[in-house]
Amino acid sequence: VAVNCISETEIMIPVGKDGKTKCFEFDKVYDPTATQVKVYEDASGIIQSVVDGYNVCYLAYGQTGSGKTHTMMGPPDNEELAGVNRRAITDLFNLCGNRADHTYTIDINMVEVYNDNIFDLLAGHHVEPLKLKQQPNGSTEVENLVVKRVESARDVAQVLAEADENRTVAATKMNMHSSRSHLVLQIMVKGMNTITGVKTEGKLSLVDLAGSERVSKSEAQGARLLEAAAINKSLSALGQIFSALAARQKHIPYRNSKLTHLLQDSLGGDAKACMFLNCSPLESNLSETKSTLMFGQGISKIELGPVRKNVTK
Repeated sequence: VAVNCISETEIMIPVGKDGKTKCFEFDKVYDPTATQVKVYEDASGIIQSVVDGYNVCYLAYGQTGSGKTHTMMGPPDNEELAGVNRRAITDLFNLCGNRADHTYTIDINMVEVYNDNIFDLLAGHHVEPLKLKQQPNGSTEVENLVVKRVESARDVAQVLAEADENRTVAATKMNMHSSRSHLVLQIMVKGMNTITGVKTEGKLSLVDLAGSERVSKSEAQGARLLEAAAINKSLSALGQIFSALAARQKHIPYRNSKLTHLLQDSLGGDAKACMFLNCSPLESNLSETKSTLMFGQGISKIELGPVRKNVTK
C-alpha cells in the first residue's frame, strides 16, 4: 500500500526513490475502513441548501477503478453501502416532506457527456447529441432534454435503473467496467411557501466524472484513445474553471468543454460544491494517485463566491 492516511485531514504518499514523502491536506481524509454513512454525513450539510433555493454540486474525481461510482452510487441493492446520490435523494424527500407550510415539486434528468457531446440517458441509447442553450438569467439549459417528475426516492431509483442501461461502458486495461463518460444526475426542487407565496428553486447536481488516468496508463487504442482524449480535455477544462475562480478572474472559461458549460450554474458564485477525490492505494497506481491529490490540493481552498438564493415572490 503506497498511501498513508496519517490523520483525519492529511494523507501522505512516497515521492521519488530516496524515501522522500509528500503530505497533502484536505477538509477530510478517509482510509479504506471508512463507511459510506460516515462519508455522506460529513458532506451532507449542504443538502438543506437545495430545499432553501440554492444550487448544490457534488463531484467525484479520480482514476478509473478508484471508487468514484462506489462513492456516488454504491451497489444498487445494498442500503448499507448506498452512496452519496441515493442518500442525498432520500434526504431531499425527507426535508421537503417535513415542511408543512411548503409545497414542493421534484424533477429529475440524467445525461452523460461522452466525447464532448451530451446524450440524454432517459431518451434511449445515444439517439442524437443535445445542444446547450444559454438562458437570459445566465443559467445553461439542455435543449429537448427529457425531464421526469418524481414523487419518492423509489421513483428516482426506477429512473436511475432506466438510465443505467443506456450508459456508455467500454473495456480498458484499467477496469473491465470502466465508465467512459461523465455521468450527470440533476434534481430540480421547486418550492412554495403556502403562507407567504414565496417561491424557491434549487438544483442538486451529482457528477460521477470519467477516469482521469493518462493514455499511457490505460493502454487505450482506436476509439478508446479518442474517448481518453475527450475525457482529459474536459477534466483539464474543469481544472481551468477552478483556477480562474481561485484567481477571481472576471472571465471564467465555462465554454471550454460541454461538461463545464453544462455545470456552469453549479460551479460558479451561485452554488455550493463538494468534491470527492478517489485514490487507489496500490503502488502501481502511485503516479495517478499523486496527480489526483495535486488536482485536489489546487482546488481545496477555492471559494466559489457569495451564493445566490433563487427566490421569487
